[in-house]
Amino acid sequence: MNANKNISEGVVVTAAPICQTLVLLQRETRLDVTFNRPEQRNAINSMMTREFSELVDWLARTPAIRVVSLRGAGGHFCAGGDIKERRNMADEAGGVQAIEQRNRDAGHMFLRFARLPQITIALVEGSAFGGGFGYACLADITILTHGARMGMPETRLGVAPAQIAQWVVRRIGLPRARQLALTADRFDGATAYGYGVGQYLCADDEAESVLEAVVAKVQACGPLACAATKRIMNAVEEGREAELIELAAREFGRLNGGAEAREGQSAFAQKRAPVWEAAQ
Repeated sequence: MNANKNISEGVVVTAAPICQTLVLLQRETRLDVTFNRPEQRNAINSMMTREFSELVDWLARTPAIRVVSLRGAGGHFCAGGDIKERRNMADEAGGVQAIEQRNRDAGHMFLRFARLPQITIALVEGSAFGGGFGYACLADITILTHGARMGMPETRLGVAPAQIAQWVVRRIGLPRARQLALTADRFDGATAYGYGVGQYLCADDEAESVLEAVVAKVQACGPLACAATKRIMNAVEEGREAELIELAAREFGRLNGGAEAREGQSAFAQKRAPVWEAAQ
């Protein structure tokens, strides 16, 4: 499905990028974005990253859109990075440098998303791991369902939650973020709400109505005032983003090109526990 497809009662987005891994639906000043790889629980592959980056750039120059909702198809928000694709990264042309650059590009895309003038609302249902958990922490407003399952599994794969780390820390604080990353704990929507990941918690069958209610509240506010408020509040924590993006990219590239990541990702694919070698 792509952006030219009519769904629901909305108007098709014609000016936005044409996408294969995202469904885009414009309803006047609102844009609904749906991660659309349901067979893979909406895992993030290279195409989705590229298409989402193009969408973020389009939104940055399209002030007519005031509110952006973000959700996943098939009952899952986003299961994180596509591990099958990532396993082949280290063998591609460019090696570690290419991996590092892709990770760096993802970090800058996250930053552009965080700085959008639009109000962004994430509706988290089902799986939200890794990068999906990052998007849940990046959105201005996050709605969590009780049935959501979340976490940062990267360290069990032999890599680091590189580019999402700073956004998770900002959302829930360093001690909790560090605990979740270093244990790869999984938790449900109610627990995530207690951690501060989201501002709304609802039953799974109430997700649609809660989303509509939150969008209505945002749309009742002044669009210029909301955009200015985001700029002011974002400025409180700005300053080290570029430095952190570089650090994360270097570490991710180094790890993903090493034996530990190969073991972790192979173990994931083979559905077994990884066997870690002693650190040298």
